[in-house]
Amino acid sequence: MKLSTKWLIGIAAAAVLLLLLYLYSSEFRIWIMEKLVTLFIWLIIFLAGFLAGRFGGNNRARN
Repeated sequence: MKLSTKWLIGIAAAAVLLLLLYLYSSEFRIWIMEKLVTLFIWLIIFLAGFLAGRFGGNNRARN
């Protein structure tokens, strides 16, 4: 395959990707927001557990 053919295939693939991104941008935005909200919830749960284990409860030193 010639180099020019590879460039044409790459440009065509990028054009199709940009077209699909334009057509489905609202769905991508909704999907990304769902993932970010889920990640934020897991981060809050982790931090609450960490802080409860670090600063809560029994304060005496363990041997």
